[in-house]
Amino acid sequence: MNIAWIIVCALIICVPISFSTGALIYGITIKRRATRPVEYYPPRGSSPIDVLIKYYGHRANTHALLNPIMLYWAERGFITIEEDCKRGLKLTKLKDVEPPDNAVRLTKSQKRNFDAETTLFNALFAQNKEFYTLAAQSSHNKTVSQFVRDCKSSAKESRSRLSRKCTVISMISAGLAMALVTLITALNYGGPEFLLMIFPIVGIIAFNTIPVDDGIFAFIKYPFFAVWGGAPAGVAFAIFPTTASILLACALLSSFITISVTAPRIDIRTEKSADIYGRICAFKAFLRDAEIARLETLVEENPNYFFDILPYCYVLKMTDTLKAKFDRISLDGPSWYLGELRDTLMF
Repeated sequence: MNIAWIIVCALIICVPISFSTGALIYGITIKRRATRPVEYYPPRGSSPIDVLIKYYGHRANTHALLNPIMLYWAERGFITIEEDCKRGLKLTKLKDVEPPDNAVRLTKSQKRNFDAETTLFNALFAQNKEFYTLAAQSSHNKTVSQFVRDCKSSAKESRSRLSRKCTVISMISAGLAMALVTLITALNYGGPEFLLMIFPIVGIIAFNTIPVDDGIFAFIKYPFFAVWGGAPAGVAFAIFPTTASILLACALLSSFITISVTAPRIDIRTEKSADIYGRICAFKAFLRDAEIARLETLVEENPNYFFDILPYCYVLKMTDTLKAKFDRISLDGPSWYLGELRDTLMF
């Protein structure tokens, strides 16, 4: 293979990873430039689900939403929470859930999140007005799992159109780069052994497009595709000329990084989404940096301040910081909870 073809292959290899990395950096830059005013509360009209998705984007981990959503329901007067030594926490329904405060008109994303929240609430209290966390039936476990999946779907659908386009372009270019480099090296060196590269190419694409994230198939997925693509690739590299092996290995590595790492993390926010993200960041920064005296002032102004922000601190992973500060502040227990709230439920 002459130097011209080597340069062509090198350029092809660089295209997908360069494009996806550039889009990833661009998205990060937009978020960093978002205005961060001083915020003592999370954005008004936002539920914990909304804040989770707006902050973490389409890669939000929705598995830890149950505790904050229970606290959110209690603080808004939908349920009461009581400790039960044998059956965990007893949730008692007071009234049906309502949309977030001040949400005169829900956005499409908020509507999806509220629908998921309502479905969960109605399922938990379908039989009666009491629900025990440790005595829940298997059907309730399925309900919670479905709630998590619904929120995850909402997170994925919240991506901007530009983010989706850049991700698709990145993945298509990665697949084409692998195929083109394989074709060029095959034309230069010849031989049917280059057909072995079909296996790692298909394996990389299938591994990242087959939606298997739960159950036994999730564990089988990794070793299966490692053998599917790795074994033929290893044989191929052993018999290919050195230059061809290096080029193909670089093409596979570049495409794998693009498809598995950079492209899925592209998160280019719209102006409105970036504004909400900045406000959430400002709220989180305030809780992290606020002095005890400032928090005491807020509690004096609003005795429920601690319990108003608690569900959102779960979502933002700020409970340890919150506990260390509010342990030094005198608080009255909420009327909706019977038991040692700080020790058994929150932390």
